[in-house]
Amino acid sequence: MVMKGDRVIVAIGVVILLLAAVGVYFYKPAERKAFTATGEVLCLLHGTLREVPSAIEVADTNPFYPLIVTPIAIHYDKSGEREVIPLFVKNISNPSKAITRTKELIGKPVDLVINGGKSPKELSLELAERFWKKTDLALLIKDDKEGYEIGLPAVPIASYLSIPVIVTNKMDSRVSSVLGKLKVKHILVCGNLSTERFSSYKIRDPEDALNITIDLVEELFGEVKYITLTNPLDAWPPKVLDRKQVTIGPVEIPSICSTKIVQTLMNFILKGGEIEIGNFTIPEDYKYALIKFEGINLDSDEVDELGDAVNFYVGIDDPNLPESLQDKGVVAGGTSWGGIPVRDATGKVIKDRFYTEAILYDMGGKRCKVTASGTWFTKSKGRVMANIEILKLDRPTYAMAKKLSTITPYLTAYHKGILFARSDFAFAPDDNALTRDLKRCPGYYSPMRNPRLAEPLCKHVFDKIHKPLNALLAKLAGIPLNDLRHLRDYYKDNPVYIAVVGDAIMLPQIVYQNYMEPLDEKEPIAYTGGGTPSDFIYGDIDPIPYDWSNLANDTFSYYPYQENIVGRIIGWDVQDVSALINRVIFYYDIINKLGDWKDTAANLVGGGQDFQRPPIRYFIFGTLLHLTPRGEPMKYWTGYGEVFLKRTEEVVLKPMGFKVLSAYDTEAALVGFTDNALEKIKKSCLLNRLLFFKGYMKKLVGQDVVKGKEYVERSNLIWLNAHGNQHVFMAPGPYLVAAGLGGPILHRILLQIVPNVMGGFLGPGYHLVNLGEYSTRNVENLNLGPSLVWIESCVVGRIEGVYPTESGFQAFLHAGAAAVIASSTGSNIAGGYLEPKKHRYDLPWTVWRAYLNTTRNMKKGIYPDSHFGYLIFEEMCKGLMKNATVGLAFRNAKNAYLPKDANWTLWWNPPLGENLKDIYSKEMSKSKKDRMLKAKYISFQEYTLYGDPAFNPYIPGES
Repeated sequence: MVMKGDRVIVAIGVVILLLAAVGVYFYKPAERKAFTATGEVLCLLHGTLREVPSAIEVADTNPFYPLIVTPIAIHYDKSGEREVIPLFVKNISNPSKAITRTKELIGKPVDLVINGGKSPKELSLELAERFWKKTDLALLIKDDKEGYEIGLPAVPIASYLSIPVIVTNKMDSRVSSVLGKLKVKHILVCGNLSTERFSSYKIRDPEDALNITIDLVEELFGEVKYITLTNPLDAWPPKVLDRKQVTIGPVEIPSICSTKIVQTLMNFILKGGEIEIGNFTIPEDYKYALIKFEGINLDSDEVDELGDAVNFYVGIDDPNLPESLQDKGVVAGGTSWGGIPVRDATGKVIKDRFYTEAILYDMGGKRCKVTASGTWFTKSKGRVMANIEILKLDRPTYAMAKKLSTITPYLTAYHKGILFARSDFAFAPDDNALTRDLKRCPGYYSPMRNPRLAEPLCKHVFDKIHKPLNALLAKLAGIPLNDLRHLRDYYKDNPVYIAVVGDAIMLPQIVYQNYMEPLDEKEPIAYTGGGTPSDFIYGDIDPIPYDWSNLANDTFSYYPYQENIVGRIIGWDVQDVSALINRVIFYYDIINKLGDWKDTAANLVGGGQDFQRPPIRYFIFGTLLHLTPRGEPMKYWTGYGEVFLKRTEEVVLKPMGFKVLSAYDTEAALVGFTDNALEKIKKSCLLNRLLFFKGYMKKLVGQDVVKGKEYVERSNLIWLNAHGNQHVFMAPGPYLVAAGLGGPILHRILLQIVPNVMGGFLGPGYHLVNLGEYSTRNVENLNLGPSLVWIESCVVGRIEGVYPTESGFQAFLHAGAAAVIASSTGSNIAGGYLEPKKHRYDLPWTVWRAYLNTTRNMKKGIYPDSHFGYLIFEEMCKGLMKNATVGLAFRNAKNAYLPKDANWTLWWNPPLGENLKDIYSKEMSKSKKDRMLKAKYISFQEYTLYGDPAFNPYIPGES
């Protein structure tokens, strides 16, 4: 029997035990003083990890997930030795092909998967307990936007010291318990968190995080040689205040396929080329309207076989606007030109769609009309529809490429660098974006379709990005910021890598004026955009302040000079960017499995690059018929394209040690037609049954003739030279455009006419180009190795105003390339003629004389000189031969360009665009050659490296 006193004693004992337990759990030791977070102090603190996984995969649903796992994926021991494993950021429900292929190529099993089912707090505490034995220090980040902005640039510290990243909304017993188990003595705190249990340092803001990282990197590694720029806003989208949805169609529209020429001409005459299929209105109170547009080709059964496609345009129905904006002021693209289809498991297109996003500022109440044009080879009509969602945002700074910043600590830590991340880097039109005369800039979110916006945009880049970046560079060099000449000279000789990770809203470009494709408010170039968007300013220490003219120069050099090494890392989203970064980090793991891929180069040159000014034809088609703009040279054969194909092979690529795969004109197209496809075209109409010669076309563009896909998938270094725009480039020139109506004789006759109409882009075979064009729809389905790709084509490198999946070059990155260099505007052809050429006009015997002279010299090993972008490419290849990184080789090649090419004179410089503008009359009225210096400055400004500037590709013959 238990006595009453015994029960009291037991009760007291239980209470004592409970109090003891609570005391252990909630005991608050004497307040600890904050420690000083200097590099000297931090390098004495370290963590010890257990065995780490082989590879990590995290869901892209939460921006903190990649930050939490970064010090597991990449970390350094006390001796500075680095351990790195793949880190993939993935959409779990809809993974990108870029991710799945990169995982396969690297070949490391993913044995840590974060699928998004846990909060950042739960995940970070679980991983800390699982992977750390102990640690002197931990990095704590508040689970909110402020915490992310401060914590993002601090995460590389965690990798350098091998310490855990803990994300939480408060310092509670669970957090304290885990830190206690790991024997944590000190904590770095980012955001509004507080604790008195641990000695702590509160990182005040992103700049404080940056300064601490600088101090630590210099203490551990000696100096900072790599700077990552990013914008944390890309992980924190604007609030959606309201939304409206509109569905248009299905609507039936006529086919305007060029192979059915009679039907197409009748449709143009009776209905016009682009049919209005519907409209929508932006609600009055939508100051910042996000337009999400999906256009669908509902008759897509022959897309894979024939290249059927639909183009969609959205214009602003306002007679006070320029005509181009009324037609294409919001959307311009199509299911092939900018579209990414839905495919089945075999790769077959099951939904042929075009998707894009755009922001409109202060356009409430405006009616927008939607037009479409369709190309169906065997159908007289086709069905289309459009889905539009209009969202009211609370701010205009909306990332088109989402959450790229989340992977930047991984990239930065790999390169022993620092992370410069600020939300005020971003630019989009609002009430504060004013022109010099204090006018607002309503309309499209970028100068591409809102030229007035260029001035406040460029000023923003100079004030909010260039100046702070220069201040950072001055700090790193220990040079006063006001000693600009000294700073410029220092980085000229001691360049650092600058990786720009973000789209053109989060990290905007300068847009230089361009005399060939101007920024013009009265006549904007709505489809491709005007001006020359450029990343040059990210590497330039001393631009003349607020000069973004065509001939913008530097302060302390005769020609503009890029001191630092710049590359922009971009992709459709964080999935593609994480795949790209992993392809670079594990590059040699990949290429060692690819056999002779690493020793192979592709040399693909499109047709339509030969130019003459034949006086009789010019008089007929230009002066009398006005089919050729005044002064514009015509696309007639000179041998120029073939000569430079051979020159690239013999002078540039073979000396690098490559086996070279070369193809020209139609052979250089991506894919060719099957026999069945050609038979379908032949039977598509009565005229084709009579005049479409299947056997002749098979020799011209059959699947056994065309080599582009095979060559690019087999090649390490890829040179692609063809006409294009931001969505696409196409290898065939007038030779294919003039084909498809009759056999060799009629083809030859048409070949004398086609080059005179619309720059050589209008003829019976124009749409035969569709199937083999290097469009987003076609390229995204390729299986590339981690290639270095140079695309010498107009506008294909433009990101300003272009949604990521619309971008032609980004399809190459998605398909597996490691880096792409491309132009943001109309690229220059070095005349398109051969020397000697002593007169402005061309006669048959003068053209043949120049060709024979050139080919004789080639047999002796003497080739024509290179110019414009081709010269920059050649100089870059020389740098790669000396084991330079692609960023350094590209930087050096650009800096060598103007001194080498500025004084060269030429008769004309036609761009590689689809529509040649009437810009020649003034230049062509001259009776002698000209330097055309403005065109050469465009060549200097227009090319951008898209990829890690520190990427060092394998070159077989490098020294």
